[in-house]
Amino acid sequence: MKRTSLFLLLLLLVTLIPSTQPTASGQQAAAKSSQTMKAGSAEILRDEFGVPHIFASTLEDAAFAIGYAQAEDRLEELLKNYRKAEGTMSEAFGAEWFRHDYRQRIWQHAAISRERYKEVSPKLRAAIEAYQQGIKRFMTDHPEQVPKWAPELHPAQVIALGRYIIWGWPEGEAGGDLRRGGINPDPVAYRGSNQMLIAPSRTAMKAPIAVIDPHLSWYGEFRFYEVRIYAGDFNVSGVSILGIPFPSLGHSRWASVAMTTGGPDTSDVYEEELNPANPRQYKFKDQWADMKVRKDTIKVLDGDKLVEKPIEIEYTSHGPIVAHKDGKAYSMAIPYFNEIGLTDQIYQMFTSRNLTEMKKALTQFQLMSQNIMVGTTEGDIFYLRNGRVPIRPQGCDPSKPMTGSGACDWKGIHPMSDLVQITNPAQGYMQNNNCSPFAMMKDSPLRAEKYIPYIYNDGNNPGHQRAAMTVEELHAAKNVTAEQAINFAFSTQVFKAEDWQTRLKQAWEASKEAKSADATKVYQLIQSWNRYSTPDSTGALAFFAFKSSLPTQQLKMAFEVPQELTNPQLIEATNKAAEWLKTNFNSLEVPYGRYFRVGRQGGKTYPVGGGIQRETGMTTPRAINFSKVGNEMVGQGGQTSTQIVILTKTPQSFTIIPLGESDHPNSGHWDDQAEKLFSHGKAKSTYFLNKAELLKHMSARKALNRQAATATATR
Repeated sequence: MKRTSLFLLLLLLVTLIPSTQPTASGQQAAAKSSQTMKAGSAEILRDEFGVPHIFASTLEDAAFAIGYAQAEDRLEELLKNYRKAEGTMSEAFGAEWFRHDYRQRIWQHAAISRERYKEVSPKLRAAIEAYQQGIKRFMTDHPEQVPKWAPELHPAQVIALGRYIIWGWPEGEAGGDLRRGGINPDPVAYRGSNQMLIAPSRTAMKAPIAVIDPHLSWYGEFRFYEVRIYAGDFNVSGVSILGIPFPSLGHSRWASVAMTTGGPDTSDVYEEELNPANPRQYKFKDQWADMKVRKDTIKVLDGDKLVEKPIEIEYTSHGPIVAHKDGKAYSMAIPYFNEIGLTDQIYQMFTSRNLTEMKKALTQFQLMSQNIMVGTTEGDIFYLRNGRVPIRPQGCDPSKPMTGSGACDWKGIHPMSDLVQITNPAQGYMQNNNCSPFAMMKDSPLRAEKYIPYIYNDGNNPGHQRAAMTVEELHAAKNVTAEQAINFAFSTQVFKAEDWQTRLKQAWEASKEAKSADATKVYQLIQSWNRYSTPDSTGALAFFAFKSSLPTQQLKMAFEVPQELTNPQLIEATNKAAEWLKTNFNSLEVPYGRYFRVGRQGGKTYPVGGGIQRETGMTTPRAINFSKVGNEMVGQGGQTSTQIVILTKTPQSFTIIPLGESDHPNSGHWDDQAEKLFSHGKAKSTYFLNKAELLKHMSARKALNRQAATATATR
């Protein structure tokens, strides 16, 4: 290559991936902005994608601005989240929400949060109250945007919402126990995620790199809200739940926090023997004990009327009765039932300056059962299989309903030292894409036989396609740059696809039958495919069509080539793939992104790569769940708020959400990230602690004062 061409290539690369390392002046500007703000005032700077960057002198002032910004972008979804947590959706939206509300009343999120709100630390209470003041200020400024069904705001709702958000995990665990006891519980939605940590020894900048990649629904309570906060020494970039002021996933000036579904078994079901003479008594320690009965009323909107429906909920000493079968009652025991400390723990995690402080914050066990990964600017990478894990007596099997007689009652909570964990593994990396600790890295020392089964809670599971592909990528990685880390997060490589190409080639060459021109073309597309399901890949959609055309579901879903697969089956699948492509697209050379799309429900869609394709065994590390909408497969969930964090002394980070920050179609930020970033597998800079760079990308500026009558837009 000529020197001129090489120079132009390097110049192009530099311009495509802008440096976001804060300059000294940029860092100073960010620090001074928060320190010199007047008490009671805050400033919201929005970048070109509408993401708010909050500058304030105190945590309360920042919280006020966050409340205002969330309400400005998604007020209705925020208010719905409070109703969901408190179990009052039926009152606003009708009987279809009755069962949902009943479940929240069972767990008393609203009642316990109100009763124990004063136990939240004074610092966080002040922040929560200021946050809701910000929401109210926006509602006062814009009464036309306040729905008629808006609930009255009170600070305990923030605590109730935190409980509601984590509850699906322990409730799902206990629901599994019920199923193993022959009882079908209410379904709990599947929740998955990716996370990766790369040690300094494997990175180009000799600092840890974290990939934070939760996989949840793109609609509803788990649609995260992006924010950057600078308030004194509270400097945070991340994502939060609407209705809660501060991020739970992201990074501070000192550490990153990532989580994925999976962890110890924290919750149980007890089989209660009932008194034939009194069904509200159960046998406990050889005596009949009275159940506690909680009476409540759920209001249900019926047309233009509110109908009050009284309910009664029974509780044993183990928890609420959730099912009956064959004369027995089944109570569900969740160790988070009386806990209200999640907000305090999250705050302490995001103000931890090192791994020692982070571990201390984690010992509060307010977070649900999760795989948690922490990276620090001091160079540490840490994994904890976290959860509030009860100590069960020997001889009791918590994987199915246990006797309620008292013999299997909990004996306390396991200390963190009992849980599966590792600091700075020799491999120099780790990932947990919802897999067993055994599959987190090659030659993982985290093996099931070293732990109590209900603490490890997964066996030495060899992993699945998404996790296995990521391990291969990380194990081979050296001198990883920010760009490579972003590519790991958005990898569309299909694990083991090369084995299918080889097997198909064997069948094709062995077959003596004449092949049609269309089948031959599909075969050629598959053989020349690079095994990445990028939006423009015709080979990826040909492979998808081929796998979809195999004769059984088991063969379709296999990501490793089954031994029983025959040559005729492979040839026939190629023929059927050609027919499917011609029928649906009138062509054989169809880009993957013509069929697989991303965009708002009811709006425009854009081509996208990768995805969770369990039905065809071609799941990629880039996780997107699709649903059929017309003639397209449109993303509905998966990568919800991907973050890539370079943990240099002043961290650099890149983020993306799949749709847009605002729920207002005319805002310019309704689907701009879907169109400009997510569909291309790109992430944007957070400009973390780099106000000078942020100002170059600012789209709006607003000054707030908690004592002022209204907010002031200055640009």
